[in-house]
Amino acid sequence: MAVTAEALMDELHIDIDDAEKLTVQNLIDYAKEIVTDSITDDLTTEQLEMKYPKLFDLATKNLATSMYYDRELTNGTSKGYQMVIIHLSAKVAIDMKKGSDDDGNNETQTI
Repeated sequence: MAVTAEALMDELHIDIDDAEKLTVQNLIDYAKEIVTDSITDDLTTEQLEMKYPKLFDLATKNLATSMYYDRELTNGTSKGYQMVIIHLSAKVAIDMKKGSDDDGNNETQTI
């Protein structure tokens, strides 16, 4: 399940018009690139999205939302984003160490 501009805008109660939709889509695209670069050099965005869909989408939504409301990230990234990045980074590192190829079926979210 990939993050879409319309779904994120609906979740954030942002009025949908062409200009805002383009802005949000660009922020989502930037967020995906940043999330990928923050996690690993060994997997592509598409691979991360496919293998860890819940965590990747959550990180993407967190970062895109932060950038929507504060383009310069004046106070840095949110604690929620940082937590998801750490969790996703750990899962990727563990899976790479194990040589896991289960297509993300071992993705679990801890509370």
